[in-house]
Amino acid sequence: MARIKLLSREEMTEQQKEYYDLFPSNLLKGLLAAGTLTKGYAELGTALRFTQLPAPIREFVIVRVACLSRSEYELMQHKELAKQQGWTEEELTALADEQVRIYDAKMNTILQFTDECVEKVKVSEAVFTETKKYLSEAEIAELILLIGHYMMTARFLETLEIDLDSEPTSWENVKPR
Repeated sequence: MARIKLLSREEMTEQQKEYYDLFPSNLLKGLLAAGTLTKGYAELGTALRFTQLPAPIREFVIVRVACLSRSEYELMQHKELAKQQGWTEEELTALADEQVRIYDAKMNTILQFTDECVEKVKVSEAVFTETKKYLSEAEIAELILLIGHYMMTARFLETLEIDLDSEPTSWENVKPR
């Protein structure tokens, strides 16, 4: 049970309903406690879905951050999205292994970049240089923001013990802004 009150839709203001309806989930119910920060969080989350970074890489990285952060909620929300982007159950399950390196050179590099960003904050020169072989500077910048956003989200979810939703939330209403 969540450590904070999660509003029912009936208890929400009209503005809160607008945010909630973008991504109807317990995450958004929890974020409503942050007041004016809810809008910025929702806008950043939406923007991260519409970047130059390819969707298969985006979902791969989100699942890895979820594994490193031990965030069951993020895994529940993103594992199916990752499968829709072509990742197999075996590949996604392997992301829970801290020493995993079963992917091609590009994805192993992105995996190492993600790990260093999460664990060391600053990615090493060697890994950064290797990543530049596969991603543009814009994609690298987006990758860093993606990692940071999902680290923040995991900490929010886990510290507040936000309840899992009964099923992954649809992204159908999420459009670029």
